[in-house]
Amino acid sequence: MKMNYAKSVELALALGYQEILDENAYQGKYYIKDRKKWIHSIEALKAKLGVISNDELIALDYDVENYHRYKNHTNRMVDNFLIQLYSAITHSEGEATYLSDGFWLHPDGTLEDRDNR
Repeated sequence: MKMNYAKSVELALALGYQEILDENAYQGKYYIKDRKKWIHSIEALKAKLGVISNDELIALDYDVENYHRYKNHTNRMVDNFLIQLYSAITHSEGEATYLSDGFWLHPDGTLEDRDNR
């Protein structure tokens, strides 16, 4: 089974995308990195925007490349990625490690939003 929305958000944050609040976005927020927006579901996005091609999404600053890189990830694969990321970046074993924008990564791969957005 492919990753769900919550895991997609966790993956985006771990990859360095920033959360942007926007009442017009899905769930009231979107995620952006290097001026490209993270895609949770390309089919739903195309339907919402009324576009057909990936090129149209690229022109609208959506990150089609990373969508295709991670589209087949399962929740388990995201969890494993987050645990490996923690091991690679932590300074204090067993303690949460700061990622960005108030998000902390725990040794078990879970994320915590300490800014309570």
